[in-house]
Amino acid sequence: MKDLTIGIATWNAAGLLRDCLSSIRQNVNGLTYEVVVADNGSVDDTPKIMTEEFPEFHYIRNEVNEGVASARNKCLQRADSKYVIVLDVDTIILPDSFQVLMDVMEQNPRVGIGGPKLLNPDRTVQLSCRTFQTPLTVLFRGTPLGKAFPRSHFVKDHLMTDWDHENMRPVDWMMGACHIIRRETLEDIGLLDEGFFYLYEDVEYCWRAKKKGWDVLYIPQSRIIHIYQRQSAAKFNVMTLRHIQSICRFLRIRYLGYGDSLENKKL
Repeated sequence: MKDLTIGIATWNAAGLLRDCLSSIRQNVNGLTYEVVVADNGSVDDTPKIMTEEFPEFHYIRNEVNEGVASARNKCLQRADSKYVIVLDVDTIILPDSFQVLMDVMEQNPRVGIGGPKLLNPDRTVQLSCRTFQTPLTVLFRGTPLGKAFPRSHFVKDHLMTDWDHENMRPVDWMMGACHIIRRETLEDIGLLDEGFFYLYEDVEYCWRAKKKGWDVLYIPQSRIIHIYQRQSAAKFNVMTLRHIQSICRFLRIRYLGYGDSLENKKL
């Protein structure tokens, strides 16, 4: 069994994918690993890049965009490893990032999900840890209330801005740009909820892990660059609608138990 399976979902991001995979080739050393790329029907150069430039990596091509959770699940189902890393396509792996994540997981057997410190392209810290969303945090983050009350503790507490992000600590959840998942955790709680087409699949997965007694740990000794661009709330489009649907789905799960009776997909 390999040390790591690195699963990447992608859609029309050929340039980012090339940079991400190149950084894996260059900086993941001393570990046995496999890479699985699930392509949600890209119409750019992604198929050519995978077959010609990275033929040693597994490539799954979906005919249509099935959503992030579905694509990631296909990576998880292919995993033959002790740990699985779910990785966004817009990331750059720095030296020893994955080795550090594995070392910490080995030392902390009750940690089911770990995540690194995320850095912006200019190497400043990207705030990646959050508390679980409530109706109030959603209102202050996603409506004009946030601008009207910029110092609201609802936002500051939710974004966890007032603690030193150099310290390792348990959190509710971390942005899913990079999660390392223990195989026992994956077998215990199942795959991602495919009811989330875009966003919040990472939130719900951490929520489910914690309900099962697993810890979620922020590991800042591991560092990864995340080229993250948040969409403007002023632009309402299909992805904005998907985002709203995902928020509502998570709040139903948290407060109404919606989905708890559903059988999660297993490996």
